Amino acid sequence: MEFVGPICETLKCLGDPTCTYIEHHRKLEDRMNDLLAKQRQLNAMKRDVELRKNAELRLGRCVRQEVENWLLEVQTVNGKIQNVDERMQNVSCFSRGRLGKQVSQTVEEVKEIIIQGRFTGDLVIDDPSTAGVPFQTLEVLEGETAVIADIWKHLMSDEIGMVGVCGMGGIGKTTIMKHIHDQLLKKTKSKPLFKKIIWVTVSQDFNITRVQEDIADAMNIGGLPKSEQKRAAVLRNKLLKIRHVLILDDVWEGFVLEKVGIPEPLSSNRSKLVLTSRSNVVCRSIGCCEIVEVPPLSNEESMNLFLAHTGRGILEVPSLEEILGDIVGECGGLPLAIVVIAGSMKGIYDVVEWRNALTELRNHVTSVKDTDKEIYGRLKFSFDRLKDLNIQNCFLYCSLYPEDYRIPRMELIEYWIDERFLEMGSRQQLHDRGHTILNRLINNCLLEKAGDDVKMHDVMRDMALYIKQLHFIVKAGTGLEELPSNSEWKKDVERASFMMNKVSEIPLSLSPNCGNLSTLLLKMNVSLKRISKSFFQHMHSLSILDLSYTGIKQLPNSVSNLETLNVLVLRGCCNLRYVPSLEKLKALRKLDLRDTAIKEVPKGLEMLVNLTYLDLSTESLKEFPMAILPQLSCLQYLIFYSKSCTVKLDGSEAAGLRKLEKFEGRFNELTDFNDYTDSIRGQSLTSYLLVMAPPEARFKVKEGTRKLKLKYDGPGDITVPKLGKMIKAVEGVEYVAIKEENGQVKVIGDMDPVRILMKLRKYIHVDILSVGPNRRSFRSLLPKKEVILSGCQIGRDPVILPTDLMLLRIFESHNVRSLSDISIFFQQASQLRFCSVEDCKGIESILDSSLSNSLCSPLENLEYLWLERLDNLHVLIKLESPLSISRSLPLLGIFSHLKSFVIKKCLNMKQLFPFKLAHDLQNLENLVVCDCVQMEEIISSEEENHKGNGINTPMKFSLPKLRKLKLKNLPELKNICSSNREMVCNSLGNIEVMRCNNLKRMPLYLPLFQDTHQSAPSAHPFERIRICPKEWWESVEWDHPNAKEVLRPWLSWV
Repeated sequence: MEFVGPICETLKCLGDPTCTYIEHHRKLEDRMNDLLAKQRQLNAMKRDVELRKNAELRLGRCVRQEVENWLLEVQTVNGKIQNVDERMQNVSCFSRGRLGKQVSQTVEEVKEIIIQGRFTGDLVIDDPSTAGVPFQTLEVLEGETAVIADIWKHLMSDEIGMVGVCGMGGIGKTTIMKHIHDQLLKKTKSKPLFKKIIWVTVSQDFNITRVQEDIADAMNIGGLPKSEQKRAAVLRNKLLKIRHVLILDDVWEGFVLEKVGIPEPLSSNRSKLVLTSRSNVVCRSIGCCEIVEVPPLSNEESMNLFLAHTGRGILEVPSLEEILGDIVGECGGLPLAIVVIAGSMKGIYDVVEWRNALTELRNHVTSVKDTDKEIYGRLKFSFDRLKDLNIQNCFLYCSLYPEDYRIPRMELIEYWIDERFLEMGSRQQLHDRGHTILNRLINNCLLEKAGDDVKMHDVMRDMALYIKQLHFIVKAGTGLEELPSNSEWKKDVERASFMMNKVSEIPLSLSPNCGNLSTLLLKMNVSLKRISKSFFQHMHSLSILDLSYTGIKQLPNSVSNLETLNVLVLRGCCNLRYVPSLEKLKALRKLDLRDTAIKEVPKGLEMLVNLTYLDLSTESLKEFPMAILPQLSCLQYLIFYSKSCTVKLDGSEAAGLRKLEKFEGRFNELTDFNDYTDSIRGQSLTSYLLVMAPPEARFKVKEGTRKLKLKYDGPGDITVPKLGKMIKAVEGVEYVAIKEENGQVKVIGDMDPVRILMKLRKYIHVDILSVGPNRRSFRSLLPKKEVILSGCQIGRDPVILPTDLMLLRIFESHNVRSLSDISIFFQQASQLRFCSVEDCKGIESILDSSLSNSLCSPLENLEYLWLERLDNLHVLIKLESPLSISRSLPLLGIFSHLKSFVIKKCLNMKQLFPFKLAHDLQNLENLVVCDCVQMEEIISSEEENHKGNGINTPMKFSLPKLRKLKLKNLPELKNICSSNREMVCNSLGNIEVMRCNNLKRMPLYLPLFQDTHQSAPSAHPFERIRICPKEWWESVEWDHPNAKEVLRPWLSWV
């Protein structure tokens, strides 16, 4: 190369092109390094843009076309760079100059794309096609046609701007307006009447800030100022610019529209404001010039609605017609009363019982004289028909939650257990009874189903609080910043709920005199830092104290004197370091210290002999003293932090807890682990997580996917993308969505909510709105009966596993060559559904026929198999050499129940499934193969080739339930199956192929290919096909001639 310089000088006479060519030749490597550096910069920018886009993108908004085009350019140039990089590997001396020129041009192209990607404004805009979001479900609407026509006439009139819809509680105002709201949306799609149709529920506890945030959310307005006046100005300006309908539902008191930021509708802007209220005085005080009164249903309409909920079969009962008419008449034409009372009579055909019900209903109606509360008497009839006092208490308990709140079923049932509404029994029996009661309350229309949760209609909640007005104090979710003064605590109060507020301190001056108070709920007052010792001084009957997810650092010593306390819940108090002595609290049955900051167990724990529930799952706990567990013989529920390497559990002590139904903990010694697992044989634990891992061992614990909702007061110096990155960096987080306009964050993943909270609080103020399971996770469908083995010599030492084990996870057990090494495993795990093996360097096969008499057990019932970082794994099933695959009968059916198979970073695997085995994958729904750098075939054709039958006609085989196929980073992959095979996948809806550049053929046959009318993609349950790089897609061949054209609507580049 030392001669190139002089030669270049000599060649100057030949002109600039020649010298430029030489320059490209000489500096190819340097320019390639520049290109890769620019690519890294570009992709970092792309990730930031995508994070910003996801944070800003909400329902009713769409990505700017400029941003979409830019992301497409990034994708295209990444494909170019990959192509150049591949050519670099085998570039000849003669082609260096040409390639160098291409690299140089690509560098300039990347620089230009980087400049174009410096977006300063929002990445998304309002979707002009979206005026609002329709309601998912609507209640049956009976009658009310005249009222709807009247309201519609006013909305279409240019003369009227504000309409009030009035009527007593339960008359159907909200239902009517929901139907009108959805009707407006339908009309707006065909004819642009209004640009936005906005629905805001105001509720009894009017809060200007909340109403402003709800309007901003519906309008997709981000970054509202903190000042109430400035927020109002922003809203007013935005609303004035568009023609809109604003529906304010359930307004209880008058307020000034200007203070909220709602402009008065004028004939010039032709916008509309509709209020629903129980009082026409309230509507007029706000400025409504037209009032529409909602009348009761007619007798005919009432009867139709009643029969819609009881079923028309009751009309066939002789002598019932007259009584039925009288009962419907007593409902007073109120739709809510009709629905609830019909629900309570559903399935009853005895005339005597109907006659008795009529008498009771008449007594209830005459017992309430106040017109405003007239409906309560009718609703209380259905409440009283529950008969059982405990079930009635279960219903009334729901009113302790905020209005319109979605109440998690499991959380509610736990409260009922704490209150002893469900009587006594095992925890499983109590939960079963709780679900039964909830179903009855829903079937009787006393509660509403809301997905996996339940809701209480606001009128039903009002009725419940009316019934318990002397015994309940409820200020839940009202924005309360301090608790009521001493004089406001009624002497006879039994239950008080201040959950989900902004209380920051309970001062020394507050010491309410309420000796009958049994339940105090202060959960989710995240701002609460201090509770004075005087607060509990007169609470001599306190039984349940819930301080979960508050900011307290210590409990006052006065808690030590609450000798009647049954339940103490401190879950999620991530700053709590001190809990006073519990020695006197001998009545305590439940103690929840999960996710607190305690370093040692509270003093006197061993004295709590009635304890049935103990949760010590907190990372900060350093040790658990010996000899405590034997004193707690009543425990049914016991949880330790399973990752703790300092909390040492004694197997024989744990074995002595014969009443345990749920247990989670880690054993450091195999003898302790075996002592415990041996003791629970024949004992039916409904749920367990048992970890066997020496202190130095590493493993992952999957708690099950959870859904977390947070609220922040403003990111301050932290940008929204940075906030998203911080959350995503927490272990286990899978999905983050940030609504900047109302400061709400939704997080889904297998993560610790408190860890996220503590991390974010270093920079901004964050509150937890809710924590719950994510039902879409398959793990939530399985009972938690799980064992984790890590760092164990399990091939050498015997391991005793529970006989009802359903989930087994093995880490860092390097001496195991196959699961067949664990001989006892095959005798015990017949119920195994999920198995994962990770970081085990000795594993060569999953099953080895030479080490086991039966290949089919225990994997014959396996539904989920996960293999990751198994460096020496080269085959799933190892057969004895004399035994050919085609003759191995035991192989048949081995994975016949398998639903999901994931294999990642197994560097020595070349063929995944033998063809004979593939025939048994009839239940497979999910197949993921990633980062297996030597993988050549997914379904091996080796045994077919050995047959030598000479048949080349393509033959089909089916994977009928396969829904997702993901192939990623498989550089040596040549075939999915053999060239004379075609895979029929009738359920496949999600395909991802990334960086599998040697794969030349896609042998998949989809139902889409049968459809000659390709203009109707909605006819098929196909979701998406994601490809990288684009060049691979252009070169790959499909057996179906028009496959690429058919799949184009679902195609996206990565």
